[in-house]
Amino acid sequence: MGLSSKVISNSVFNTKYLKEVVRLDKNQKSFRLSFSEFTNRSVNEYRLVFGKKNIELHKKLFDKIKSNYGIPAEVITAFWAMETDYGAVLGDFHTLSALGTLAHDCRRSDLFQLQYLAAIRLVENKILSAEESLGAWAGEFGQIQMLPLDILIFGSDGDSNGKIELVKSSKDTIATAAKLIQNKGWQADQPWIEEVVVTKEFPWSESGLGRPRTVMEWKKLGVRLRNSKGSQRIDDLKANLILPQGRKGPKFFAFPNFRIFMEWNNSFMYSTTAAYLANRLKGDPEYITENPADILKVEEMIILQKLLRRLGYQVGRIDGILGANTRQSVRKVQMRLGLPADSWPTIELLQMLATKFN
Repeated sequence: MGLSSKVISNSVFNTKYLKEVVRLDKNQKSFRLSFSEFTNRSVNEYRLVFGKKNIELHKKLFDKIKSNYGIPAEVITAFWAMETDYGAVLGDFHTLSALGTLAHDCRRSDLFQLQYLAAIRLVENKILSAEESLGAWAGEFGQIQMLPLDILIFGSDGDSNGKIELVKSSKDTIATAAKLIQNKGWQADQPWIEEVVVTKEFPWSESGLGRPRTVMEWKKLGVRLRNSKGSQRIDDLKANLILPQGRKGPKFFAFPNFRIFMEWNNSFMYSTTAAYLANRLKGDPEYITENPADILKVEEMIILQKLLRRLGYQVGRIDGILGANTRQSVRKVQMRLGLPADSWPTIELLQMLATKFN
């Protein structure tokens, strides 16, 4: 069914070119904080206190979702917190204008042209206001910051009032997030991440995404779960051992459900933090850490990336960001130098490379 000419005309009339959106799109900054710095900001008292209150407030809906989809309340609530602080911070960019600007002047214009058309459909469906709807600079809106195409597919009426109101309704927000997470392949009654304790003699090169073993196999290597309370029988489940801040930082098993966190936001830092926040909301203690080295400064990371590339390693763009390629290359050069291969670059590693290979 086509869009009505009246809705199209009204939507286009209310779409303005936003220079600030173009500037933000061309100057996106990925996370340049260490895991401990980012979690200290993100897993704060406000989010923990109000997250638990929201879980209790909407217990009936969360119980229904758990029964239907197997998704724990804490997982949905963690995303809700990370995106908008439970609806407190929704963004102040006019949604149609942001999408129209990105569709016109963007390195991903094909994607945003589809999103803009989907937004007009949301206007016709009275889910989005052509005149007033506000959200993030990249066109996401609502309490879980979704793009229009996802809202068209997964938008749900959680409070059964005949409307989908992702800005005003917490219940619609919860139901929509649940439907999206379920569609991504959430496995019921299985963990997402679990904190672990590792022996000093552990072969660190076995850690990292892409090197899964069963929990039983990890146990034979000296890895044990820190929190056994409420844990399922998971010895046969496969998991990766992830070290978001190297061998002296916190350590986690990442189970298949962790993939949903990565698909929600492809940043390893964001995804691990959201998964950890979900654990804290279900009652887990703060993670153990051993004063790990801080993350390199941007200019130091750029020097490291240049050195790694000169040595033949793949680091992707020279951008000063510790992404997946740089982490993998750090692991390889640590193995080459006989160092603990935990994929975490330190100033000592940088100095060693500069002296040895520069």
